[in-house]
Amino acid sequence: MRAVTVFLLALLAASSLSPTAGRAEAAPSPLTAALVATAAGRLDDALAALEQSTAALGAAYRELCRTAGPPSPEERSRALQSYAIKDGTVAFRDLQGPCGPEPAAKAPCQSLFFYDGENFTDDTFREMSVLSRLAPAMAAGYDALPSSWVYLTTPGQSFAIYPHLPLAEAVNNYKPTDKDFYTVADFAGKACGWQSPYLDLAGDGMMVTVSCPVFDGETLLGVASRDVTIRQLSGRILADLAAIPGARAVIINRRGKAIAASDPTLAAFLDTENAKAEDAVVYFRADRGLAAMGLEKGLLSPDETLNAAGEAVIERAGAEKPWPMVFAQGKDLVLAARLRTTGWYLVMLVPHKAGK
Repeated sequence: MRAVTVFLLALLAASSLSPTAGRAEAAPSPLTAALVATAAGRLDDALAALEQSTAALGAAYRELCRTAGPPSPEERSRALQSYAIKDGTVAFRDLQGPCGPEPAAKAPCQSLFFYDGENFTDDTFREMSVLSRLAPAMAAGYDALPSSWVYLTTPGQSFAIYPHLPLAEAVNNYKPTDKDFYTVADFAGKACGWQSPYLDLAGDGMMVTVSCPVFDGETLLGVASRDVTIRQLSGRILADLAAIPGARAVIINRRGKAIAASDPTLAAFLDTENAKAEDAVVYFRADRGLAAMGLEKGLLSPDETLNAAGEAVIERAGAEKPWPMVFAQGKDLVLAARLRTTGWYLVMLVPHKAGK
């Protein structure tokens, strides 16, 4: 399937990258626009699948809440006998579970936390009981896209995550209802929201989070979330685009922040510089664009041609330029499409011969 995709993209590129002679702007043939639109569509499909799986997790939690009764005295007693606490974060341990009381990080088991010290209420034990029954659905979601985190946060500060998160790391999420992964959910619209791409400090590179609010009527039950690495989402697609002779592709957000790059050297630069800054700091922008944002930590990519292309796409997007975009830039043709799921831009450079 991948070989077929590469062949089709290469065919599109070869058949459509000749500008009209004597014109500064390339004539965007339907095939040229299809090249970037097809790639963007594949990215959108991957993002939409992630969003749908997150919403499905929330729906499963809602159904469990509807049928759940109060926790039994045995459940309450078991929880009270097996918890640990650090910096106000409580970890409820399943001593009888397959992973044991002290699983390794990312062991294939659910972790349950409460972020209000030992101020337990009846709702706390009820939520923990319901969340524990959500574990199979969380594991299934994770197995469909490994190396991502699957989690659910309640308004009462209860938190379930899969795979296992050690207590020493879980304290960083205090309090979860104040964190971006919770507040990015669209509560007013009862819809999923996307967090701006960020650097994973655990070493997994650039990541993105989608969060979906869980309502039962007008009652907010929680927020279901999933984290996934950008490499998982875009690696195959960018590799296919890079197979087109001379082509380079990047993914940026609407402010030009570098999310991913098809060129291995450039991708390594992003990883290195972001790791140094412990933040996502690289942009595909021209000097004027970065200066206008007033970013103290902003860093231009070393590829001036891609920087100029990113700046041009952002400026044209502000002028309501139709999508996908196709225009000439020096010896290259710039192709750009906007992802409907997140609003990011897929920007490509492909070489062409200037008209005489």
